Amino acid sequence: MGTKPNTILLVDDDSLVANPLARLLRTKGYDVSICPDPKAALVICKNRTFDLIITDQHMPAMYGTEFAQQAKKLQPAARIILISSYSDFEQVINAFNMDAIDQQVLKPWDNSDLLKVVDEQLQLSFEMSWQEQRAKHDGDTKSLSANTLLRAG
Repeated sequence: MGTKPNTILLVDDDSLVANPLARLLRTKGYDVSICPDPKAALVICKNRTFDLIITDQHMPAMYGTEFAQQAKKLQPAARIILISSYSDFEQVINAFNMDAIDQQVLKPWDNSDLLKVVDEQLQLSFEMSWQEQRAKHDGDTKSLSANTLLRAG
């Protein structure tokens, strides 16, 4: 997926969840930043690019689905995983329909299943980034070819 570690922003107000999850992700070589406040996380998203954002649904400042909608506007290339419970069904469906989240993980989760979802989402992030770079390169090449033809003609 590249030479630099994948960057993950973990947004969860519960340090008893966030810290062990960050440790788990770091053991896999990911560069993990933790932010307990979704409003502060949005400020971070304005200043730093992430490959993946993992957010809890239930936080005091705002719901994870609301955070995800705003974060996706700031980081359209980032994949977003929402951690939630079954009781959040309607909000989660709405977030999926608005393309605010890319995957949901239900509580409680199995670490190996969560790592599989993280790997899949990071792979999709990498593929989308590669396709965007390829499209940009192809567009640059077409522009260069058109300019060359105009000069030659």
